[in-house]
Amino acid sequence: MKSNLKAMMIAILAIPTMAACQLGGSQDTSSGVRPTDTSPAARVVSPTTVADTSASLPERQPTQNTNIALNQPGQEPPQQPTAVPESPQQRGAQATTSPISPAAPGSDQAVPQVVRSVSGAVVQIIAETPQGSGTGSGFIIDKQGHIITNNHVVEGANRVFVVHSGTKISRARVIGADQLSDIAVVRIENKNLPTARLGDSRKLQVGERVVAIGSALGMEGAPTVSTGVVSALSRTAREPAGDPTDPQDDPLLVDLIQTDTAINPGNSGGPLLNLRGEVIGVNTLGQRSAGSGVPVQGINFAVSVNTARSVAQEIITQRRATYPYMGVRASFITPRDAIEQGVPYIPGQLVAEVLPGTPAARAGIRQGDIIVAINGQRIENESAFIVMLREKEPGDRITVTILRNKQELEKSLTLAELEE
Repeated sequence: MKSNLKAMMIAILAIPTMAACQLGGSQDTSSGVRPTDTSPAARVVSPTTVADTSASLPERQPTQNTNIALNQPGQEPPQQPTAVPESPQQRGAQATTSPISPAAPGSDQAVPQVVRSVSGAVVQIIAETPQGSGTGSGFIIDKQGHIITNNHVVEGANRVFVVHSGTKISRARVIGADQLSDIAVVRIENKNLPTARLGDSRKLQVGERVVAIGSALGMEGAPTVSTGVVSALSRTAREPAGDPTDPQDDPLLVDLIQTDTAINPGNSGGPLLNLRGEVIGVNTLGQRSAGSGVPVQGINFAVSVNTARSVAQEIITQRRATYPYMGVRASFITPRDAIEQGVPYIPGQLVAEVLPGTPAARAGIRQGDIIVAINGQRIENESAFIVMLREKEPGDRITVTILRNKQELEKSLTLAELEE
């Protein structure tokens, strides 16, 4: 799904169960934006903060290795799509990794047991591009060999390899990738693969202990393990991509879990786990400095597993994710916006532009309107707005509540589909 990065349209995404909020400052929720970064490595993001709007450019830190020499097996035959298994809680699926034994979640043995239960399903991904090669991580989700990772790990790669089961190297095929969520699915042809159990990120609590596993810095040997807590839920962050001179050209990721768990270059695409050994996020970004260049510690982000599961399901079954489209450019109102622009400080999306001929334009939504609810559900933060719409499908009819001249009005519209 490519779109004009400059258009910055709200391409309302059909990805269930996502939530987010702002890093700071008013962020444009132009969901039609697509990342264009081709570096297959972990991401480091330095978003604009409220304290300083002169944000430094997002930093990318690929783990480079331009001397990889691997066997090149023959072309693999096409495979039929296979559905991603839901979590045991959602579909009653049997766990395919070792279950966590009875150690209490807060005990000294909880983390080692989590690592033992899932480490066989965590893989290293080596992506070769014309510029060299980079290392990322991923995790196996089914017996068919499907692996979830980040789009930016494999984007632009002409060959992808997976290191798994300790010493095995397999050529992988990219089934599909979604730039808006930074999720990709690759597949290897192997039997008897261990798989990771997918949890439910809606059940996460701030302060809950979590574990990250991945190929940090592409170091040899077993994956690197780091621990921390869920620092916040419902975050948004702009991913380094697009025009490096225009931070607004970077895609807005939503449904992010903020954690102080160390996420380094090479960790991208690896699992973030709860102490039950379930994947609850896909490690994606790390913030290394504030807009003023002041060093930042312990602020990292993972895409929620509910987002990743939904996107992967669509990629496997139809090779792409589909997104509904509304046709407005809007941003969540922050205290700073209220002070500087003289707009009411209420939870909602301030409409900066309505594109002609779009569902929003036909419904009579105008520039300056404040969208405060979708289908009667109030918008509490920037991510909530995007999440509500991503839960819909193209063709769905929704009711948008707007505030105009201190009066609330309801506008009905039918969502279109974002074209590639």
